[in-house]
Amino acid sequence: MDKGKFELFHDESMKKGFWHGMLLIPCEKKQEITDYLVKARNNTNYYDPIGIKKVKTKNRIFNVARAWLQIGIGFMRSTSKNKKYPIFFGELKKGKPIYGFLPDECVGAKFILFREKHSHEKMDFYSDHASKVETTFRMGLKGGLHFLGNEKSQINITIMHFDGHEHYQRNLDKTRIVDRLEGLREYCSISNRDDLIDDRNSDHRKDNSQSYEDCQLLQLTDLLIGGFRTFLGEKTREIHGELSSPIYQIIARYKKGYARMRHSRWFGSFCVSQCYLNDGGWIFEDVNKLVFEKENIKQLELFEEESN
Repeated sequence: MDKGKFELFHDESMKKGFWHGMLLIPCEKKQEITDYLVKARNNTNYYDPIGIKKVKTKNRIFNVARAWLQIGIGFMRSTSKNKKYPIFFGELKKGKPIYGFLPDECVGAKFILFREKHSHEKMDFYSDHASKVETTFRMGLKGGLHFLGNEKSQINITIMHFDGHEHYQRNLDKTRIVDRLEGLREYCSISNRDDLIDDRNSDHRKDNSQSYEDCQLLQLTDLLIGGFRTFLGEKTREIHGELSSPIYQIIARYKKGYARMRHSRWFGSFCVSQCYLNDGGWIFEDVNKLVFEKENIKQLELFEEESN
C-alpha cells in the first residue's frame, strides 16, 4: 500500500534569502497529478520546460503556468469538504480558455517552504556551497515533517528529487542530509535505500534528465517557490503577482495563525518558516516574521474572510 508514502521534489530560489521548496507528492496520487499537468500542456500547446523566471508576459507559458499553479494548490488541499475546486486548464490554440473542477479525491500533496534569511553568507565553517544547502535543507525538512505530519497522518519519504547537481559542483550527500537528521518523530520516516537522492536534471528535453513525470513535478515546485516568494519576499516581475493569485487564499489565513487555518481545506498541507544564524546559534521563525511585500498586504486581506 502507498498510503502515507510520499516522493519529495526540491527546488530553490536565491532571491532575498535562500529559499528551499519541498513538494511532497503522495505516491498514490503521483500519476494523477502528472496527468493533469500534461493535460494543461496539451491544451495550451506548450511543451518546453516551465519555470517562473520564464514568465515575462501573458503568452502560452503564462497560461500553462497559471493552470499548473491552480492544479498544484488544488492537490494541496488536505480535504475537499465537499466543495468543488475550480481550475483553469489552459487555452486552446484559438485562445479559448478551458475551465474545469478537480475531483474531491485530488488532495494530499504537501509543501514546505523554508528560507535561510542571509543566503548562507554567514555559514563560514562549511566546506562548500553544497554542504550549506544540505544543512539548511535538512533543518527545513525536519521542521516541516514535524509540523505537517502526525500519528494519524504519517509521512514516509521514499525518494528525494533535486533539480540537478551541476550548480552544486558535486552530487548531494545522502549522509549529510539523512544520517545527520536526528530526532525525527515516529510518524515520519525516510527510506534508507542507496539511491534515495535523484539529482539529475529537471529539463525533460535532455538525455541526462530524470523521468518525464519527475521533471514536471520539479518544474511545478519551481513555480510554487516563485509564487510563495512573490508574496513573502521579493517579487521578480509584476506579472508574477497575477500568475500566483491562487496562492493568496491560503497564505492569507496561514499568516493569521493556527486558529484561522484549522477550518481551512489546506489545514496541515503546507508550512512556511525561516532561520538565520545569530551569535553562532540558529534562530527559527514562523511566517509572520517574514517580510511581506507592502503592495500585497491589502490584496491578502481580501481573502481573509473567504470561506475555505
